[in-house]
Amino acid sequence: MEHSRSLGPMSLLLPAVNYANIQNAAAGTAYGPRTIPDYQIVYVISGRMNLFIGSEEYEILPGDCAFWGADTLHKLTVHPDMPATFISLHFDWTRMSPEPIHPGPKLKNFHENPPYEPALPYTVEVESYGSVSFPVHFRFLEGERIFHQIVQEYKEEDHGYAMVLRGLLLQVLTQIIRRELDVAFTHSSKRTMISNALQMIKEHPEQAWSITELAKSCGYHHIYFSQLFKEVMGVSPKRYMIHKRIQLAKKLLLKEEKVEVVASKLGYTSIHYFSRHFKSISGMSPSTFRLYGNEVGDL
Repeated sequence: MEHSRSLGPMSLLLPAVNYANIQNAAAGTAYGPRTIPDYQIVYVISGRMNLFIGSEEYEILPGDCAFWGADTLHKLTVHPDMPATFISLHFDWTRMSPEPIHPGPKLKNFHENPPYEPALPYTVEVESYGSVSFPVHFRFLEGERIFHQIVQEYKEEDHGYAMVLRGLLLQVLTQIIRRELDVAFTHSSKRTMISNALQMIKEHPEQAWSITELAKSCGYHHIYFSQLFKEVMGVSPKRYMIHKRIQLAKKLLLKEEKVEVVASKLGYTSIHYFSRHFKSISGMSPSTFRLYGNEVGDL
């Protein structure tokens, strides 16, 4: 009986992007039930989405990714009380040609809900480590900038764009696999050790919390706290705070608020400083994000 699907050695992967887009979806929108001919990663920028595969349901929050593979019966829905903005990326793990092959013609939609079967995990062989499962649901804040770059390259189709897409996609997949290796050596209970700081940032992302304040809320010295935070969250406390602030900025920008108003609401005294932070996270300026963010496409 098959228990997983091996994608082969990591060193031999030749990934290829097939489709990439940033999309707005109304509250309650549903994609599926359906299957796809390739592989897909969805990264949620704002709002909430839910992925159903087999008997499993995954809640995808801002900064989260969901992944599923070819012929995996699934359904993706937007929360009924709020719209969502997300990046949709279709790809193949291994293909000699990097030229995109749009998955649309081979999508299979089902009008009625057929029996859902559990999804078999996909594994990659990593030299000196062995088999690593690629996660179905995971946080990936640090990947947002590359996702935006992939979308821009896909849309603009400049000379050599297919090879650039391959390089960017390889970065994404490598970072995710590396994170899985790190997670394997990090005890999950460590997150509770910084839960007070996470709650402070969540409730007041506009606040310029100092590392000392955050560390004190958890009862640690600021140096130890910074090391622990990065080990658990994958980014430094400062970088995480910027991520959360820019997530809120995106929601406000998509409501058509002016850039200077958004900057002020988030505690920035300089629009230039705000724009620099925004671009460092998303790979584009606030005004460009509003342009792309108002585009609507097919998942």
